[in-house]
Amino acid sequence: MSTREPETIVLSEEQARVGTRRVAAERVILRRRVVTETRTVEVTLRREELEVEHVALDAGQAVEDAPREPLVIVLREEVPDVSVRVRPYEQVRVSVETVTEHQVVQTDVRRERLEVDTKPAS
Repeated sequence: MSTREPETIVLSEEQARVGTRRVAAERVILRRRVVTETRTVEVTLRREELEVEHVALDAGQAVEDAPREPLVIVLREEVPDVSVRVRPYEQVRVSVETVTEHQVVQTDVRRERLEVDTKPAS
């Protein structure tokens, strides 16, 4: 009987390698938007009014001749004077932070198996 060298067959299998890669997930746009609000403020206003006083003359009292031209008097009043100015009222800080989470990943891997078929020798 002779001895033969043993034959070898290499079986292979797939291995799953799980890593990470960075991809764009979301795009965020920050804008300032102006909102108009109505403010009601009470203000005190003053105005001049014409006051006419009639004074009776005493008998025999000398009176200067009044000019014949009309007398013009300008009455004044206060009106609301509203002005608006822009002033900073708040500072907003925006930052990005990395949050870590754990996720279970499943994948199929293939593996070779050795099958042995035996047939009777003829």
